[in-house]
Amino acid sequence: MNYEAKLKFLSEEKKLLLNFFKANYSAFHNSNLFFRDFQYSIKRFLEFKKFKTSYPEAEKLAADLASSFEGEGIFIKVNSLGWKLNFPEYVTGAAHTYEVKEN
Repeated sequence: MNYEAKLKFLSEEKKLLLNFFKANYSAFHNSNLFFRDFQYSIKRFLEFKKFKTSYPEAEKLAADLASSFEGEGIFIKVNSLGWKLNFPEYVTGAAHTYEVKEN
């Protein structure tokens, strides 16, 4: 599979890719997402799907896909190293406080 086909596949399967990322990294709505984590997740996801991908190719795919996700509002650029994940489907439940009683 060539580069363009991989990029198209990842774009079409973005929800599956993000679910894969969430399962392997700590990701939730409004969490920080780092470029290298995204790159390695893409590489592992493609390998899981039986598509060989080199490190440099995964890096380029991550950059191009991240740019696309920025345009869609899924990634919000924080700095040169990463983004904030804007994916409301990954909202976590409210934090709970528990009272501990001493005996």
